[in-house]
Amino acid sequence: MISFRNDNNLYEIVIKVIEMKIYIFITLALLLLVTGCTTVDDFRKMPPSERAKRVCERRQNIVNLLKQKTTLSTAIQNSYTDLGRGYKLHQQCQQVKVYGQATATCQNLNGFVSCSENRPESYETRCIESPVAINPELERQNIQSWSETLARTDQDIKNEWQSCTRYIGNMTADEAYTHYK
Repeated sequence: MISFRNDNNLYEIVIKVIEMKIYIFITLALLLLVTGCTTVDDFRKMPPSERAKRVCERRQNIVNLLKQKTTLSTAIQNSYTDLGRGYKLHQQCQQVKVYGQATATCQNLNGFVSCSENRPESYETRCIESPVAINPELERQNIQSWSETLARTDQDIKNEWQSCTRYIGNMTADEAYTHYK
């Protein structure tokens, strides 16, 4: 549970933001480990717990819960940042046409030189950030609500993980691999 002892305690807010960033990094790193190529022969060489881990990491309900956890963690982190800064940053972006380096091409036709200039065009996104006032109490309420939802999501992840690993852990390597594919 997140609490505020002092509105001016920026140190506490910064520590919470750092903790959230570390947590998000670890979660993303675990998701990246899932993307390796694994064959049924690899599954046969693995202990049941490793097979279960590989399968459960790919289960859509667990993946969705991990995404929800990342979204909530990011929202909490952003609100802490906004509270520490005292305002939100609204970003307004638009596509802008930009021109590249001009190049000239000349041709000699029957003694007459004809030149043309070409400037390649492309588009880039340009953004303007504007400060927007925040309601500190509303930010604290949001953080509190998101933190409670995050705690429930953590419990859901734990329950789904245990259920999945128990189920898959009791399967043969070939059966588990059919759930992995």
